[in-house]
Amino acid sequence: MHNLKRVLSSRKDFSLLLILFLMEFTRCAFFLTFLPLYAVKYLGLSVAVSGLAISAHYLLETLFKGAAGWQLDRRGHWILNISFSLGLATLLLMKIYPTAIVLVLGSAVFGLSVTPVWLAVVSGVAPVQLKDRASRMGIVFAVWLTGGGGGPVVISFFIEYDYSLAFWFLIALWGLALIVSATMPGKGADKTGDGPGFSLYQEVARMARNPSVKYILLPGMFLQTLAGGLILPLLPLYAQDIIGFSPRQYAFLLIAGGAAAVLCFLPMGHLADRFRLRYLLGTGFGLTALSLAMFSTARAALTAYLLAALVGFSYAVVLPAWNNLLAKSISQEHQATGWGLFATVEGMGIAMGPALGGAVTKSFGLTSSIIVSTILLAVMACFYFLYPVEKFFFRQM
Repeated sequence: MHNLKRVLSSRKDFSLLLILFLMEFTRCAFFLTFLPLYAVKYLGLSVAVSGLAISAHYLLETLFKGAAGWQLDRRGHWILNISFSLGLATLLLMKIYPTAIVLVLGSAVFGLSVTPVWLAVVSGVAPVQLKDRASRMGIVFAVWLTGGGGGPVVISFFIEYDYSLAFWFLIALWGLALIVSATMPGKGADKTGDGPGFSLYQEVARMARNPSVKYILLPGMFLQTLAGGLILPLLPLYAQDIIGFSPRQYAFLLIAGGAAAVLCFLPMGHLADRFRLRYLLGTGFGLTALSLAMFSTARAALTAYLLAALVGFSYAVVLPAWNNLLAKSISQEHQATGWGLFATVEGMGIAMGPALGGAVTKSFGLTSSIIVSTILLAVMACFYFLYPVEKFFFRQM
């Protein structure tokens, strides 16, 4: 609670968290709820158009994470003003000219506009040199998940009233984020790189030479996001076809998991500053694997809700501890670049997961993807319980 008061009392930290909330609220509302319905129901376009637009958005965001972090380290948080201005112009263009090609290209450019936001928040609110950074990351994760979960829910009420009003509401929120970014104090003081001579290639090479990055972090990042990507696109189908949930019941399922994660991020971040990371990681991945295994046999609604809450709790155990582990391999001088490069690897796992999950489901059925994801998470839990990761990182530092 002390960390929460300290973060909220800092105008700069509060501004960064508000920017993150507004960005994630708007982005998730637009791509997870508004665009699929707007394209098909309002514009009469095909489902393929909205699918291509969403893929283009997340692909460009993933590909340019490293470059966005590099620019943040060189130029400071001034880069956020450019990004939010670009995003606002893109949203306005898609509103005024809602054709298929504009929606796809606009979504891709919108992906480019959001790339620096998460990196700026992590390196600004929870820099790697702080001893209590996991506690601060718990706050960041709670804000991030609240925005991402609240956006799709709130925009549904606007859509029910009027699509055009819903679109203008999202544009207004993005404009508010631009105003907060433009008035945020101390943007120029956030440069941590070596100016124009700072090379992105040199930072990539430095991290690639680090054994802890090559043998622990990169495989771990890819596998855990792959495990999530395997099942997330299939959960609505599984809930409807196997458990028998209605769309409303599925929404409550997501709320149960999300609420449990948000409520637990702060205390779990506090624990990650004080306990050995391998025990928290092993416990978190183990609980996730166990809850997914039990979920694959659940048929009662109450059981499914409780297991979703357990998954959310497990997620809250893993994320702050995992983020603290990543921070051990990121230099103080080039924090945004390091986070950007790691985010690119994580994005690749998310990108490959749905395709692999679809192939496994087509061949072996819906439950098979959950089983594969469970096995991956169980293997990771065993690894972190048995392997002394802190000692390995200590030798490399």
